[in-house]
Amino acid sequence: MIEKLSWDSTFFGFPVGKIFVENPAEFNKDQFILAAKDFRLIYVFSVKPFVDNTFVEPVDVKLTFQKESNAFDASIELRFFDEKDHDKKALLQLAYKSGIYSRFRTDSNFRKDDFFRMYEIWINKSLESNQRFVLVRHVNNELKGFVTVDFTDAKNAAIGLIAVDQASQGLGVGSELMKQAENLAAKFERRFLKVSTQLENVQASAFYKKNGYSLINQEYIYHFWNL
Repeated sequence: MIEKLSWDSTFFGFPVGKIFVENPAEFNKDQFILAAKDFRLIYVFSVKPFVDNTFVEPVDVKLTFQKESNAFDASIELRFFDEKDHDKKALLQLAYKSGIYSRFRTDSNFRKDDFFRMYEIWINKSLESNQRFVLVRHVNNELKGFVTVDFTDAKNAAIGLIAVDQASQGLGVGSELMKQAENLAAKFERRFLKVSTQLENVQASAFYKKNGYSLINQEYIYHFWNL
């Protein structure tokens, strides 16, 4: 019923699990609470909202968008982050900005530094892996934006994090980064590029739609805490 998450449990220092709920109307709350006694935190994912959510905390409505890849375009330059030439501290600051609506930031039950540690690990893994990449936009040697692209799925690509610095908002930097990501996906022969955001992040949803992405999935996420 409840799956233990090894990485999350190690990272947070307490037992973390997850459960997927197909139909909240048929969900047995008492049975769930009994099974949850061995966990400190459980992520509850549902395709529909809970009518009775008094025993869990609503933390996110996850929206997933998708766009079909075009043919690889050699004229679109792929600019990869390079720690020898680029400022990693600036990259991390943008990464933190990208997660402003993250449930790991908005849920006050987490320790204050959990969010920052998590996103730093995310960036480091993206820089170290041969299946993940960090694409950037620089102006006069200053980092103006970045996007991470994940190719662990053999058929599709996924955008993980994307952010543009405040001074460069509205100048097309985000759309340029998306074009880089899409071209990289085409180069790796991935059919679709997917990206997720929070329902609360209205600006991000509008941005993805503007760039040709269509909503394909909506998922409700709750946290159950044994405090």
